[in-house]
Amino acid sequence: MTFLNLSVLWGLPLILLPVLIHLFNRLRHRKLPWAAMMFLRMANRKSTRYAKVRQWLVLLFRVLAVLLLLFALSQPRLDGLPGWMFSDKPDVVVIVLDRSPSMDGRADGESRLEKSRELILKGMEGFAEGTRIALMDGSSTYVQEVGSVEALKNMMSGGVNDASSDLVAQLETVQKWFKTETPGNGEIWIASDLQESNWAASGDDWRRLTEGFKILPQKVRVRLLAMNEPLTSNHSVRVRELQLHGDGERAELQLEVEVLRDKSELTEIAVPVTIHLGTESRKLDVDFKLEGTSHTQFVKLSIDDPDQGGWGWVEIPDDDNSRDNRSYFVYGSHGSSSTAVTAEDSYMSRFLQMAAAPNPANTNQVSVAIPEASRVETEWSNHAMVLWQGALPEGDTAKALLAYADTGGMVVCFPGQIDSEIRFAGIRWGALKATQNEQGRDYPSWREMVAAQGEGEHLGPRVVSWEEGEGPLARTEEGYSLPMDSLYFSQRRSIEGDGIILASIARDSKPERKAEPLIVRKVRSKGQILFIGSAPSEQWSSLNFSIVLPIVLQRMVAAGAATDSGRFSSGNMMPVGDELSRPNERWISVGGEEGESRDFNTEAGIYRLGKRVVAVNRPEHEDLASLMDGDEAVALFGEMPVAFFQEKREGTAGDPKEIWQWFLALMAMALLVEGFLILPKSTDERVVVSRPTTGKVAAEVN
Repeated sequence: MTFLNLSVLWGLPLILLPVLIHLFNRLRHRKLPWAAMMFLRMANRKSTRYAKVRQWLVLLFRVLAVLLLLFALSQPRLDGLPGWMFSDKPDVVVIVLDRSPSMDGRADGESRLEKSRELILKGMEGFAEGTRIALMDGSSTYVQEVGSVEALKNMMSGGVNDASSDLVAQLETVQKWFKTETPGNGEIWIASDLQESNWAASGDDWRRLTEGFKILPQKVRVRLLAMNEPLTSNHSVRVRELQLHGDGERAELQLEVEVLRDKSELTEIAVPVTIHLGTESRKLDVDFKLEGTSHTQFVKLSIDDPDQGGWGWVEIPDDDNSRDNRSYFVYGSHGSSSTAVTAEDSYMSRFLQMAAAPNPANTNQVSVAIPEASRVETEWSNHAMVLWQGALPEGDTAKALLAYADTGGMVVCFPGQIDSEIRFAGIRWGALKATQNEQGRDYPSWREMVAAQGEGEHLGPRVVSWEEGEGPLARTEEGYSLPMDSLYFSQRRSIEGDGIILASIARDSKPERKAEPLIVRKVRSKGQILFIGSAPSEQWSSLNFSIVLPIVLQRMVAAGAATDSGRFSSGNMMPVGDELSRPNERWISVGGEEGESRDFNTEAGIYRLGKRVVAVNRPEHEDLASLMDGDEAVALFGEMPVAFFQEKREGTAGDPKEIWQWFLALMAMALLVEGFLILPKSTDERVVVSRPTTGKVAAEVN
């Protein structure tokens, strides 16, 4: 129980007023001995005892009436948590609103999000004056202060998003806001359906969060509004995978479609699934028969022009949550993988082009040389891989390549002859190290090293270790290792900076020789940058002769093609929020209704940015996600005071109720009982008989 007007309770000492009045009335009476009445008082001693009890009861009910009046004026509300019995009105209320797809669930025609807004606005009515209001919306990354309840209503408008909510991250943002703003004692109101994936975090994360609130200079408590009423009927649909087979008129698109339902009943039901091909304005209806909780089925569609690529979606009829009833996809040709090559050495430029696209007849795999003058204007996103030889990129070109790698692009860097202090992704080329003969002269090429070696042991530096488990240096499917230790290096550059070492090199195989990095990988979001400490030419290494480099480049370009930003492809299907748009990017919604506007960062759909087309869907864990129990959610907050409110349903409590009327009714009952007790009796019970110390009998009138 909480009190909206706690200051009234400062008047609690007023309950002593009836006691004081009672004592003053006793002081008014004069003692007067009266011989004629003393024998009557002695006979009525037993009745006098009952009279005193009645007087104490009268006094008790008068005190109780004053106490109940004070409670009624303090505007109490019942929330079912005794620990909040005397909690004061907070200085600030921060509302954390969950807008994840599951909040669109409708148990009785109104969504969980809509019910949350109504209950929050109703609860804020008592805090309209003197309490600051702030909002941490599920679609924002900061706490925004709200000027009034009316403004809060406008800011909370709108529907759910297709992105997941991260409650721990949101509460960490709220914690930092309390720390920097120091707004005074506060309450955090969380409206959520308690979906497990949105609350999922390690125990250390929650412990760190609650400890952070604990050390704040002000007190912060939590009010958790659980909108977790189960839905009657809900299904979801998702495109698991797609493949394009054949060419021309024989082209066929195969979709792997999965339908889920939230009940494990064994009764068989038929769910109609409609597949739309947006680029061809064509649709196909297929019935899915569910015997359990899920059913996966392959659907084949003929494609008129596979080379142009396209997009579409699958959907099922509306149910209790329409947010998980559609899944988008994109498709394209068998994949035209382009590699951009920029090099300071013309021989290496030609060699790298050939290694990236070794078969000229294969038009699906091409490579192009980028002149130095065109580097700034180049659309790197049109390529699956970028090969860079020479001084590392800098300025706007470096920024563009880093952004390209963040979106899934592959960049492979080779050193050049010119020394440079330029750092790219935190890594720079170090000193040039040449392999020398016994006379201390540099070998001009790796072939002269082989000739000088003759039948002897491997001459010069040698690869002593490399990552064979995964990545570009992994074993082949047959289990064979790449011949890394057979490479020759006439010169190389050291690699300075932090990264994942994929291969190490030493001057010889002696244990006392310290190995140095030869190949370093730098992971960038969805892509990666590879630094190789030597180059493919006669004067550098045998990388221009060994099968190692072509295999590495083919693996890298294949990885880049999986997220090829220049084509329609299955790799361009991503969850909402997996890749956020930048300030200078404008993603255009494709295939929506006329006049419809979508947000790339928060809504599912088909989007285009230049030549890049992607299908954005809700995260997979949003499909029929399981909900937490209220006790589990409360336990996550540790020692923080939490008031738990549950969505109204049979057998559960709803939102806080104002109960000041109850106290007024109890006060009226107390006054009625007090009035009954003071009704006059037939016998005067105010006179008692006392025996003084002198031994004489005396009468006393009270």
